[in-house]
Amino acid sequence: MRQKIQWTAAALSLLFLLGSCTVDAGDIVVVTREEGSGTRAAMTQLLDFGADMYITPRAEVVGSNAVMLLSVLGYDRAIGYVSAGAMGKDVKSVSIDGVSPTQENIRSGTYPMKRSFLFVTNDNIHAVAQDFIRFSCSPAGAALISDAGYVPLEGGDAYIPSGISGKVVLAGSTSVAPVVEFLADAYTEINPDVHIEVQQTGSSAGISSVLEGVADIGMSSRELTDTERGSGLTDTIVAYDGIAVIVHETSPVTDLSIGQVRGIFSGDITKWQTVYDAQEG
Repeated sequence: MRQKIQWTAAALSLLFLLGSCTVDAGDIVVVTREEGSGTRAAMTQLLDFGADMYITPRAEVVGSNAVMLLSVLGYDRAIGYVSAGAMGKDVKSVSIDGVSPTQENIRSGTYPMKRSFLFVTNDNIHAVAQDFIRFSCSPAGAALISDAGYVPLEGGDAYIPSGISGKVVLAGSTSVAPVVEFLADAYTEINPDVHIEVQQTGSSAGISSVLEGVADIGMSSRELTDTERGSGLTDTIVAYDGIAVIVHETSPVTDLSIGQVRGIFSGDITKWQTVYDAQEG
């Protein structure tokens, strides 16, 4: 079951801000994820943001996929980005260079904004956490991932229930968490003596939790840095996802080039009219 979007205090505050600030009718309102978000890190990496290129400081910052969807839903000049698997029905995704973020296009790699969902672990991983990872990467896990709206790995060894008991703590990405919750529900039905705790803290915080020994598995929607790998962390790809660029359902924009997306989120393109003119040209 996909995440249910709820009107949180943070979302309501953001929508009030968007509604009360002075915004020209043609201004693009950029909405971005917070620092430490794996989705934000993957977005800037896929857009080839260099060391001296940043998401525009004029952007509104939100802390989850759910609040991102609400923010774009609440303002018709907004543009944001979200896990493709978490797309809601009331906003729309735009094609990038003519390719939409469908499961098929993400799987084939034709959609240009594809990323991996990772399980991050260290050398101290215990048997119960290892068993959960084996289940997640099995054909049974792949079927659940697909049903959840994401792109699973192909192949994998069949999972044989182990009769194991214990607890697994996962912490990290709010994008990966819905996939993990699907997997955890199915896994604990097979292994009822295992308790799985899922903490949605953001990719960087989840990785830090593994380093600090307070989580068994980190959920990350961005790649590990060289420093993190040097600290003894390893990763396992559990699924693939696309980053969908989203606009209000009433927006006339249906397709953007990767260059236009880069320009909008860096702040080089600030007016929707600039986008309309390019499409007409």
